Amino acid sequence: MPGADTALAPGRFEGRARLNAAQRLPAMAPFMVVGRVNGHEESARASSPADALARMLEWLRRDDDASAVWYLREDWPTAVTVIGRLAPGLAGETRRSAHLFQLNPGTVLYGTMIAHCGAELSLPDIEWLNLGAGMPCECCLVLSTPARPCLEG
Repeated sequence: MPGADTALAPGRFEGRARLNAAQRLPAMAPFMVVGRVNGHEESARASSPADALARMLEWLRRDDDASAVWYLREDWPTAVTVIGRLAPGLAGETRRSAHLFQLNPGTVLYGTMIAHCGAELSLPDIEWLNLGAGMPCECCLVLSTPARPCLEG
């Protein structure tokens, strides 16, 4: 699983997050979406990758020439790991493994994302998942950093 200095972002934000004092982060919307729509600069916060993509697609519906990118806010205290897989109907179930994607604060995202295992998925083709959902990609798990230090026996 992800390193101790990496947080996990929900695939979809469902109600108020329950964070203890040690887990409190600057805001419940760690992602930003920025772009140009109908000749004007737009920006919006998003609580999950799915929310960010929905905002980008909304802008494209309003303006065929719209452009947008999203990113983990620069002021976010740590990298975030998000979980996604190919959306239903794009591949058979055996190819729909849940991949791990690490997002670093301020790194702009558009087009495609590359998972820990090297799989490259197009943003509109990703179904975002919450922790524990889907069959994990074994390579992503192996290549990710352990969540806590290992104890020597």
